[in-house]
Amino acid sequence: MVDPAPLGGAISVPLPEAQRRKLKRYDLPELAGARQALGSQLIDGNLPKPLIELMAVESTVRQRISIFEGGLVVVDVSGAGGTIRKKVIIPDDALKSYRKSTTAEALRRIRQESLIAPASGRSATLRVYDEKGQALERSFDPAAMLPKGVNDQVAPLQDLLRAIYEDRGVTNTVANYTPKMGDELVDDSRRVWRVSRVMNDKIVVLDCETDPNTIYVDVHDLYNYFIGKKGAAAR
Repeated sequence: MVDPAPLGGAISVPLPEAQRRKLKRYDLPELAGARQALGSQLIDGNLPKPLIELMAVESTVRQRISIFEGGLVVVDVSGAGGTIRKKVIIPDDALKSYRKSTTAEALRRIRQESLIAPASGRSATLRVYDEKGQALERSFDPAAMLPKGVNDQVAPLQDLLRAIYEDRGVTNTVANYTPKMGDELVDDSRRVWRVSRVMNDKIVVLDCETDPNTIYVDVHDLYNYFIGKKGAAAR
């Protein structure tokens, strides 16, 4: 159940070397206990209800994180060197924590007039749904200093967004993929690679379909090289 690689897609943002070394030593706490969102996410035959959304636009970069009932979290980032679309399921205690820190009641106490209005080419909107499913939102300039009441609600969502788009393991469906001969995978450069051989169920031999290259990758390291199966990215 490997997701198709999105058109112009990437699996994570490039990290500075110092931060890359740090992430090798420490897990991202925001994703502790999280699992991949594979297959249908219907709840009792219905789409999960939205709970919290944070959207931001700065110049050509667009970011959106949405939290739904059942712990489903969807991230959509574009303009940062590629398109990143990911979904993950966070554990119940984490979901309760985000719903406690970001509530419609708390947001209702923030007057829209007290926030610095979005500027040209730069805006952010926090939207929270109450128990009746009614949406309440506040818009602001993402570059401005936020009142504590707003920052306390936005900051945890920004941390979760960062953790998801920097992650290559929990949120990458290639991580639990079992390779088979003939499968086609897409890398960060949108090149397509065909699995030509699996040696001893451990080493995967892949041939590039556009370049005369062959690589040998440990089956447990495939998620570091590929972002999904052949799909829109190959068109």
